[in-house]
Amino acid sequence: MRRALVFVDGAPADVVLGLAGEGQFAGCGTWPGAEAALALMKAGWERAQDRQSMERLHEVGRALVSEQNLDRLLDLILTKARELLKAEAGSIYLLSGEGERRELLFAHTQNARVKLPFHRIVMPVSDRTLAGFVALTRESLNIQDVYQIPETAPYRFNDSFDRQAGYRTSSVLVVPMLDTEGQVLGILQLLNRLDDDSGGAGTFSSGDQNLAQSLAGQAAVAVKNAQLRLEIEQLFEGFVAASVTAIEARDPVTSGHSGRVANLTVGLAEAVNATPNGIYGDLLFTDRQLREIRYASLLHDFGKVGVREQVLVKAKKLDPSQLEIILQRLRQRELEEALDLLSQAWRSGNPFEASRWEQAILDRQIETERLMHLIRQSNEPTVMAQEVATGLGLLETLTFTHWSGERREVVEPESMASLRIRRGSLSEAERLEIESHVTHTFRFLERIPWTKDLAGVPEIAYAHHERLSGRGYPRQLGATGIPVQSRAMAIADVFDALTARDRPYKGAVPLERSLAILDEEACEGALDRPLLDLFIQAKVFERTVPKG
Repeated sequence: MRRALVFVDGAPADVVLGLAGEGQFAGCGTWPGAEAALALMKAGWERAQDRQSMERLHEVGRALVSEQNLDRLLDLILTKARELLKAEAGSIYLLSGEGERRELLFAHTQNARVKLPFHRIVMPVSDRTLAGFVALTRESLNIQDVYQIPETAPYRFNDSFDRQAGYRTSSVLVVPMLDTEGQVLGILQLLNRLDDDSGGAGTFSSGDQNLAQSLAGQAAVAVKNAQLRLEIEQLFEGFVAASVTAIEARDPVTSGHSGRVANLTVGLAEAVNATPNGIYGDLLFTDRQLREIRYASLLHDFGKVGVREQVLVKAKKLDPSQLEIILQRLRQRELEEALDLLSQAWRSGNPFEASRWEQAILDRQIETERLMHLIRQSNEPTVMAQEVATGLGLLETLTFTHWSGERREVVEPESMASLRIRRGSLSEAERLEIESHVTHTFRFLERIPWTKDLAGVPEIAYAHHERLSGRGYPRQLGATGIPVQSRAMAIADVFDALTARDRPYKGAVPLERSLAILDEEACEGALDRPLLDLFIQAKVFERTVPKG
């Protein structure tokens, strides 16, 4: 024993038992005697254990801070607690509600010996249970054998798990998880302390209890932070869902578009993660980045709330009310011409001939129907045929009598300009107004105080209409300025626009033709070729387009 000790004249010194160089005794110039040496060694051993426990507790604290997912955090807390306190099993309960409505959620459990299906259950807080008693009193319970609880104790051990699993619970340590304000957030329960030497059943010491209470305090802070983060995430989820509802209420024609684009874009990002080779082989999107992509995709069209409704929902070149007015004017013109013919015949003294009069009216009706058909053809958003474009010239000279008595144009210049649109339903000014929704989206999103891991949402959404060729909008960025997340969203956005089945102004483009159109855009340098190849090879499109 003496050979294992090294004596020094003064502090600092550790009082430990070991070989020379591993520890030192302070202030012992001579051999203190067997009993004193044993006392010193016991004190040194306890001090060394305390120091080791504190170091491990600090390691646990650092580990808990690094985990922000609540489910994984609960699993980590139990794992570290069982390691630190040599417990065979353990459970965590989370406290919720206020007053009489307080409840305990059986949130997580571990058992090194037996495994049974885990079901989260909610139970009322009652001092009849071990966890409920600790939650109500904030006092820890350290029970050597739960089957020997005194009759005078208000609580009882629930042995249903033991009976179901063929397990034997003996020692139990139950401590409250108190936050910095002294509020109980949950309960940490450890079962069956393993003996240090034999590995068999042991009991939890007072030192174990103190250590468990310290760990539970750290766990409570980590759980509260995780819960606050979860509440923020739920708040964002609610906000995004409400925003999508607002978008779709403003533009019912594209209802579901935002959700489908988000589904496709996230699917393409996951395909990138699953592909270890190619230009994006080294790229790996984390769970947080996938959520960032999903939010940006869901909100990519939010700026449509800043676009005039009559432009936003414009399915054809003319507003229905404008078309109705023009067609009515043509009918009025037909009647006016018929009356003019009748008036001229009377003034000329011509006798009334029913057949001639009926033929004249029929001629006017045929002419009117021809003009109406021409206008309806011109009003469609399809590519205009040359004969239709030529026929529009006939409409420019047509007039009718306004209620004021003035002769006015049947088709006003503004309506004529709309009818002359060669492709689609929008004029140049209206097209620019629609395109402005991207800028409106960015200005709206950049005002939101996003968390650090969602800070890229505004920029990702801002670039979803940019093209690698530099011919996109609104900034004509080109390849180097477009984030890869936005490139993926561009593919998803175009694909859904082509295949959507709910657009009243166009039919859904067949899948093969839609993929061919995407391929053409990639060949022209507009869309990202490697991402499009992944989109097709991984069949990401099946997320929104049914097989077959």
